[in-house]
Amino acid sequence: MGFFNFIWFLLFGWWQALLYLILSLLFAITIIGFPIAKSLLQFAKLSAFPFGKEVIKETELKGSDNVSAVRKVGGMILNIIWVPIGIVLAVIYLASGILSFISILGIPAGIVYCRSAKFVIWP
Repeated sequence: MGFFNFIWFLLFGWWQALLYLILSLLFAITIIGFPIAKSLLQFAKLSAFPFGKEVIKETELKGSDNVSAVRKVGGMILNIIWVPIGIVLAVIYLASGILSFISILGIPAGIVYCRSAKFVIWP
């Protein structure tokens, strides 16, 4: 996986990570956006080196009964704030994924883009 992560970072990952870092800085300006900024920093790391990693939601990790109602409601509100940006990013990821599937060498990149699109719309 290390080789694929290296190639990914050189070709695609650096600009995606930079995009998420800039978005994180913009969200960190406000108190309401600070939790989103923290999540965007994690997603920047994931988009820089995606191979061999998996996204697991907190409710899957701890179980839905072990996550407080305040965290669930807060997460829902923050997801609603995030949706307009998430839709734009998901469309970009899906278009990039479809373009990547055109060549045989681009299939791994297309898979990463499609997986990212699924997550980025409603993190």
